[in-house]
Amino acid sequence: MTDFTSMDMAQLQAVIAEHRPAVEADPPALVPAYAEALLALAAKLSEAGELEKALATSVEGVDHLRLLDDNDRTTFGVHLASALNNMSNRLSDLGRDEEARMAGDEAFALGKRAIDSSPAEARFVLVSTLMNQSGRSWRGGQSLRAIEELGTAVEIFREGGEALYSFLGVMVDALHRNAMALSEGSLWEEAIAVRRMTAKVFPEDQVPMAVHHLLALTLQQGAYAKSRDGFFGESLPLVEEAAELARALAEAAPDQYRLFLAQSLANLASRQHEAHADEEALDAAVEAVGVFQEMAKINPGAALEPLVPTLETFASILTTLGHEEQAQSILAQREQLLSVLEQASGAE
Repeated sequence: MTDFTSMDMAQLQAVIAEHRPAVEADPPALVPAYAEALLALAAKLSEAGELEKALATSVEGVDHLRLLDDNDRTTFGVHLASALNNMSNRLSDLGRDEEARMAGDEAFALGKRAIDSSPAEARFVLVSTLMNQSGRSWRGGQSLRAIEELGTAVEIFREGGEALYSFLGVMVDALHRNAMALSEGSLWEEAIAVRRMTAKVFPEDQVPMAVHHLLALTLQQGAYAKSRDGFFGESLPLVEEAAELARALAEAAPDQYRLFLAQSLANLASRQHEAHADEEALDAAVEAVGVFQEMAKINPGAALEPLVPTLETFASILTTLGHEEQAQSILAQREQLLSVLEQASGAE
């Protein structure tokens, strides 16, 4: 079978020219190679920035695939679905997202139709199409629709089982990029939802620790944003979940995540203190300081600096609870630690 993706533009144009007379005859010949060469050329034109030509070439390839699909749906249905999905990207490249969504909807319908005959390929097309549709929803300000499309993509991916594992990296990367973009836009609820989806693409007992770590970090950032905006109570479930994730990570890999547990407990104490849950905040602060002190024996450079603001939070909690003498003692420790850090910095 010819690998059209490895050909350069001149070679692809030669294949297209070779078959064009037969394809344009009456009745037209059905030539799979003609459609494949057109679609490969469209991708290369897009990469080269020739967006209008890329779209026109893609449309021509889709039109010929429609004829092939009319003649043999079992063989060409999934190829037409994939081509429509790619054509939707060519339309989006030109800012024509409404038309792109229509092409994506057709690709999705054809992909579902092809599941019985080409299960793995069809599911991959469905997942890719939903990812692309989700991007259009984000751009259109339809965040709930975008989340739903991503969630459906994850479910279809999971249904595919081991047959789709070769696409796991692509899936994780796409979700990560979505989560990062949402975080950069301070859309924390949506970013957290996407982080949760990332865990779902893995078998339940095989979720990498890095995925839980990123979810915990995003939960902490979301909690901070909630608290900063005055929604103190809403921040607590987020930061509490982050601390539990950090605890599980530290138990599984203490050398790697014990410091992260200390930082997570310090964040928990801060958010609880801001929400006036000071009894709970005291417990979290005491544990955080204890873990930081343990880590300082192993890696003082990493542990001592974040210990300073944690001691300040600890003292504030003690003051609120009426333990003034203990609070002053903690602040004295903080000042002593700051002095040590300043001396160390000056000696470098």
